[in-house]
Amino acid sequence: MRPDANMTVGEFAAILSRAMGYTETVENPYADLKGTEWYAPYILQLTAAGILQGDGTNCNAEEPMNRERATVLFARALGIRPTAQPDLSGFVDGKDTADWSAGYIDAMAKDGIIQGVGNQTLALGSSITRGSVVKILDSSVAEYAVEEGATIDQDVDGILLVAADDITVDGAAVSGNLLVAPKAGEANLTVKNARLERDLRVSTHGATLTVADSQVEGDVALSGDRASLTLGSGAQLARLAVDGAGSSVSVKSGASVETLTARAAVKVDNQGAINKAEVLSLIPHLRAHETRHDLVCRLLLEKKKKKKTKKKASGQVNE
Repeated sequence: MRPDANMTVGEFAAILSRAMGYTETVENPYADLKGTEWYAPYILQLTAAGILQGDGTNCNAEEPMNRERATVLFARALGIRPTAQPDLSGFVDGKDTADWSAGYIDAMAKDGIIQGVGNQTLALGSSITRGSVVKILDSSVAEYAVEEGATIDQDVDGILLVAADDITVDGAAVSGNLLVAPKAGEANLTVKNARLERDLRVSTHGATLTVADSQVEGDVALSGDRASLTLGSGAQLARLAVDGAGSSVSVKSGASVETLTARAAVKVDNQGAINKAEVLSLIPHLRAHETRHDLVCRLLLEKKKKKKTKKKASGQVNE
């Protein structure tokens, strides 16, 4: 690998998709993507995951990937939420940051994942190199759980990425997000006697999770379909959000959830304490028996059809 070589958007998409293990795709919504390019599956996988959105018409896959866009895509993939009031005054070019990226970049900088290119400079408009991408990956994930049956029993200072089945977090404190990536498959994850200072995010389908005698200070987010979550005695969750269809939550005696938010049909067996529960529609046009992935695909197709109709009305028939 040439570490100083610049990367295109397509090349970056391939690295990020492989690292996270994305497999789901969507019908191509981009005017400049034929679908036969070697990088097309990765572009569509990131789109399905909500990581890459394009410019509204094109994905610009053959253009150089700049540092600003790359940082935002990394943040989305790692479940890092943008700060509400970003402050990039510590960088000499922080004022040049776009509104859509400032919150993500500030959050990544505060977590120590990005430090700029030196001299307190972000250089967000510059092309990102292969070496910089590898460096961000190394600095963003503190520990990878990639061996089936592994136990994490030491504190993790940063993000813990679960990419294998039957992982146990026992007696550890995790300062960053705990991410169960699609690469883990229909994973089993057990968290006991642990403290998660950030979020527990599960994006794989069919995951089975058990949390007991543990505290999760951030969000527990189940975005994959058919997830099963059991909260045993001593489990304390600040916020639980269920976005995946066909999921189930069992709250045992001695377990507590401050706020449960369901944006999809979920079966709840509550023998513990749920202080607040709210049921929201993910989008008003969600159809019966439609999964979150089906919804994303349908909305992208509808958006593409609307653009075609507008262009034909104006006499522009070429995309």
